[in-house]
Amino acid sequence: MKYYKLQELCIDIIDCPHSTPNWKNEGIRVIRNFNLKDGNIDFIDGYFVDEATYIERTKRAVPEEGDIIISREAPMGVVGIVPKGLKCCLGQRLVLLKVNKQKCDPFYLLNTLMSDFVQTQFRRADATGSIVSNLCIPDLKEIIIPVIEHGQREVASFFEMINRKRTINNMINDNLSAMAYDIYMHTFFPKKPNAKLKDILTEAEKSAIQVGEAKTSNGKYPFFTSGATILKWNEPFVDGRNCFLNTGGNADVKFYVGKAAYSTDTWSISAKSEMSDYLYLMLFSIKPELDQKFFQGTGLKHLQKPLLKNRPIYVPEKMELEAFNRQVMPMFDIISENTRENQQLTSLRDWLLPMLMNGQATISD
Repeated sequence: MKYYKLQELCIDIIDCPHSTPNWKNEGIRVIRNFNLKDGNIDFIDGYFVDEATYIERTKRAVPEEGDIIISREAPMGVVGIVPKGLKCCLGQRLVLLKVNKQKCDPFYLLNTLMSDFVQTQFRRADATGSIVSNLCIPDLKEIIIPVIEHGQREVASFFEMINRKRTINNMINDNLSAMAYDIYMHTFFPKKPNAKLKDILTEAEKSAIQVGEAKTSNGKYPFFTSGATILKWNEPFVDGRNCFLNTGGNADVKFYVGKAAYSTDTWSISAKSEMSDYLYLMLFSIKPELDQKFFQGTGLKHLQKPLLKNRPIYVPEKMELEAFNRQVMPMFDIISENTRENQQLTSLRDWLLPMLMNGQATISD
């Protein structure tokens, strides 16, 4: 095992342009901090620029296959690797790492950057004193990276395999979610309201657990927050088919089948008479309305639950609901099973990585 400064393992470390580009509805993709998710680049929320803007924003460097993108703030230290064939440029608050492949395998470095050993250094380097954590370029260059001398390619291939399986699961989930949403829209969107949301709603108890407490937890149950990341907790608060809504910031709603936990800033609800899947898709379909109408406040906006409970909705007839559930329930069962598998794969990676780095474990052929 040898230790190197990050700058010694990179051909170059390039800060992003600090200007806000002129966004387009289509064109060349722009990577933003929320596109970086656990080592991958997620394009659920797509932003685009034209060719001229792309050329301007890549004057310092063009992102290429195997380059690593890291977020300097909000959140700090999140990484993703540029896949083959992706033409893109960087948004704000990001840094491009041009990995020296003669010294370090990009997938090995990617996973090392996600390890506790490196993430702890990121947190220590954040000495700005501001509310928003910030990682400056000089400190980033000095981050110490442990590099194994033998078997680095095998270790990288193993983590690449885990990453590929997680990516496939996410793609399956995205496709199933889109199919379920289309079924809902085709079946129920034109229907006129005949009840109010509170008529079908069942509320779980409010959680007392802060997000910060869960960040250091290594439990077995998914822990939902008002952010995009699903953390882990050691005991479940709910079981069954449940929705999880943000209560602060911006509107979002998630759905999970099984035992789960959630933060104090998350509202956990389900529906009576096997309508939880329907409830989730209905709420998801009105997400812009949730954001504009039901999130209010002068500073940080908060979900106004009494207002939302009184929103008119359509409650399906029994035969309608049964036919709908026969289609969508198996989809959400698979989505939740894939979510559990991804958490298990992430736990395996996080457990193995330090042992592989210090020689306690090796990857055999």
